Amino acid sequence: MKRGSKIDDILSLIFILLAVAAGICFFAVNDRMAFWLIGGIAVVFRLIQYMLRFF
Repeated sequence: MKRGSKIDDILSLIFILLAVAAGICFFAVNDRMAFWLIGGIAVVFRLIQYMLRFF
């Protein structure tokens, strides 16, 4: 996968949306588990993106 390809852009968009959602959960929700889950999923998407770029 090359940088700037369609799937790269989609994975970047998913990561950004999840990161924003995690930030909102951090301040808006009393239970931090939602923040950790959404943030963790965002990190997994970013790692998948980097692995696809590398291989």
